Order: sequence, then C-alpha cells, then structure tokens
Amino acid sequence: MKKIVRCEAVMQPVGPYSLAVRRGNFIFVSGTAGWDRDGRVPPDFRDEARLMYENLQAVLEAEGAGMADVVSTTTYVVRASDYPVLNEVRRDYFPKDPPTSAVVGVKELMRPDLTVEVEAVAVLPVRRRRMVAKSRFQARKRGRTTGRRR
Repeated sequence: MKKIVRCEAVMQPVGPYSLAVRRGNFIFVSGTAGWDRDGRVPPDFRDEARLMYENLQAVLEAEGAGMADVVSTTTYVVRASDYPVLNEVRRDYFPKDPPTSAVVGVKELMRPDLTVEVEAVAVLPVRRRRMVAKSRFQARKRGRTTGRRR
C-alpha cells in the first residue's frame, strides 16, 4: 500500500500531486524546487540550489529518511552554465557515495523565477530484526534450536 508523505516545513504542492509517496522501503519525491514555504525564490542560483536540497532533505526526514538514503536523482536546470555550481552544492549534500544522477537542460520550469528542480528516489534500509525473530520462533516450533534435527 502506498503512503502519502506530508511535510509542513516546505512549500505545499501547487497542483494535484503529492510531495512524496512511500511504497514499502521506497520513497519517491516529486520535483522539489529551491523556494521557501511562502514560494519566494532566492535571486542567486547557488542559494536556490541549496534551498532545493534543504527542501528535499526536509521531505525525506518527514518519513524517517535522509540524504544518504537517496539512490537516484533527476535534476532540471534552465541554464546549462549553472551546472558547475550545481555540482559544488550537490557535493555538500552527497559527500560520500552519491546517488545516480541525470541532469536535464530545460527551457523553463513551472514558474519563470525557478531555475532548478530535483526529483529523487530514496530507499530505507530493510529491518532484519523481525525476520530473525520469526526464524527463531519457527525453529522452536519445529523442535529445533540450532537448525539440526534431534
């Protein structure tokens, strides 16, 4: 079953879509822009990119995930000349083992003052504790404690 992820710390969707959806251990984050909760966009690209990643982080944290859980991103950039700055900012948020990435140059985003947007997929670690406990229970039920037959 899918779960809609809610996060009051960021600008709310401006259309009929969710900020993010969780299905099992996967979290799919919609296109996230570099604007504040009131829809204001910083005039500097670097600040806009930072705010974009801060917003992504807030949405992930609302579901118990973090930037280290991101496995893939697709970023849309209006000006290809901003790509080097985007990479500098990105390194701050993904300093180790960065996710896969695609960067797409686009003519424009949904508002003329936006110049960068990212969508992401994150995967939460699988909890193995319940599986181990269940295996021990099943072994006891069958009369085995170590996996050997008596």
